[in-house]
Amino acid sequence: MRQINLLFTIIIFIGYTSSFAQELQQIPELKSPVTDLTNTLSGNQIKNIESDILGFQKETGSQVGVLIVATTEPEAIEQYSIRVVEQWKLGREGIDDGVLLIVAKNDRKMRIEVGFGLEGAIPDAYAKRVIEQIIKPEFRSGDFYHGIAKGVAALEDLIRGEELPEPTHATQSSEQNSISKYLNGLFPILIIVVAIGNFALKKVLGKKAGSIVFAIIVLIAGWLLFNLIIGFVMSIILTAIMGSSGRGGRGGGGMWYGGGFSGGSGGSSFGGGFSGGGGSFGGGGASGGW
Repeated sequence: MRQINLLFTIIIFIGYTSSFAQELQQIPELKSPVTDLTNTLSGNQIKNIESDILGFQKETGSQVGVLIVATTEPEAIEQYSIRVVEQWKLGREGIDDGVLLIVAKNDRKMRIEVGFGLEGAIPDAYAKRVIEQIIKPEFRSGDFYHGIAKGVAALEDLIRGEELPEPTHATQSSEQNSISKYLNGLFPILIIVVAIGNFALKKVLGKKAGSIVFAIIVLIAGWLLFNLIIGFVMSIILTAIMGSSGRGGRGGGGMWYGGGFSGGSGGSSFGGGFSGGGGSFGGGGASGGW
């Protein structure tokens, strides 16, 4: 009889521990304010929500993140979400003003995870109200975009009521960093296009006329993209560079690629990957389903 009881205990123990041996869901890398692993939202919908979140971050310094996954199993959404925020570290370090809205679509579960510094602005009862009264009705009708967009807007309104430190210059410059890094990636391509255009114009119009037309085109392009002064400077510099690249053989000027466009060390960006600022979380927030 004792052997049977021991065997039964071992079987129960193995079954219990095997449930924890299941592979946990991986946490995606934080690259942008909205991470949709289910293709629930369209590109334009993601862009609209991200634009709102980045504008809010520039205004207040606080960070809001949205994560849509298929499932959090074998973990409960609360366990998975705390792992996410521990890795992503949304919010400013020491201020801890980050918020995560996570949706497990196949599980029909959602959670709002609130950073330490925002637990006064978004107490658990308020987070639950956002889920039940704002997000849940939209999700039940199948409108995930408006549910998430309205939920994010409601959280931002609550955060605006909290007295938080002003955003730093690094936070405000995140959009400039995004543009700079984007241009940095395009810089080699732009140089090649400019060189080919310069060569083609000189081939068709002749060296002198081609250089003049090239300078005018660069001037207009710089004017439209930036302003007249920058366009004028670009015209002079690029015309001189492209002029010298035709002389001096292989050891002469040639095409060049400098450091490109670089930005400051802001806390987040689109191009280089939206990143957390070091914020901490303690499990505050609320969960719900639909």
